Amino acid sequence: MKKPLLTTVFFLAAMFCFAQSGSINVTSVQQRNDGSGLVDVYFNLSGPADFYFIKLRASFGAETSYFPVDQYTLSGDSGPTTPGNNKHIVWDPTHEHPNRYSPQTMLMLIAYINIEGFNPCPDTPTVADFDGNTYVTVLIGDQCWMASNLNTTRDANGNSIIRHCYDNHEDNCEFYGGLYSWSTVINNSVCPAGWHVPSDAEWTQLTTYLIDTYVDINSSNVGNKLKSCRQVDSPLGDDCSTSEHPRWNSHSTHYGTNDFGFSALPGGKGSFGDLGSIGYWWSTTQFTSTDAWYRNMNSNGGAVYSNRSSKNRFYSVRCLRDN
Repeated sequence: MKKPLLTTVFFLAAMFCFAQSGSINVTSVQQRNDGSGLVDVYFNLSGPADFYFIKLRASFGAETSYFPVDQYTLSGDSGPTTPGNNKHIVWDPTHEHPNRYSPQTMLMLIAYINIEGFNPCPDTPTVADFDGNTYVTVLIGDQCWMASNLNTTRDANGNSIIRHCYDNHEDNCEFYGGLYSWSTVINNSVCPAGWHVPSDAEWTQLTTYLIDTYVDINSSNVGNKLKSCRQVDSPLGDDCSTSEHPRWNSHSTHYGTNDFGFSALPGGKGSFGDLGSIGYWWSTTQFTSTDAWYRNMNSNGGAVYSNRSSKNRFYSVRCLRDN
């Protein structure tokens, strides 16, 4: 996954505009007058990559927050598309926001060199664990997260820690990260220096920020926005539709769109169940002397679920940068 290279903001009413990076020049934006509600966006695209994926974000009226537009509402040169002039995408706002579209709507056009483009933490685009594994980062609100699951076998002191790979296959650790018990998470410094395993409250901070900031996100679909788009028979098609690991099991409604680059993947659990269907992530928050809180996302549901479980179970870990 790579950082977004190109971005520009424009009013739908505008006919010509300037690209902030100089690499996207939107030449025409217009809603059709045939009653379809479709919006045509024409632009010129330049950059060093061979091809790009185009994403759109929208802000209505006086709102200052841009929310991701579902990729299935776009057609035309949305990607993969090569640099060139007279590129054309068509946005259908009637699926998501039939009563909110107006000439005051503002759009942000972004070109990524990977369909799962993301927003890396500006001063920490990558971070390495104690095994030397490197992780890209993603900034969501004020939180800087690893964009994939932890996969270290050592702690800060160089000591070996217990890490399970699903079905005892090392490849699954490479695909989905390692699985760890709560005691390992709590009693060892498993995250890189300056990073930590999030508390239950910090998980809540993540989901609350998204729900409160973006008009199309609520408690029942926030998980879909955080899931990787890699899925068996993903409706998004292209690189998102795959049967190769890592990926989610097929679902026609609750498929991942990975709007923010969190790239959640279903690594299953240490008792070797649910690979492809459920991802479990520990928090540091204790419930009782034997149980602790965790979060999970499912292939057949769109939420980020909060549950408690025995500390002896082996789940995935995401690291969060210290404030």
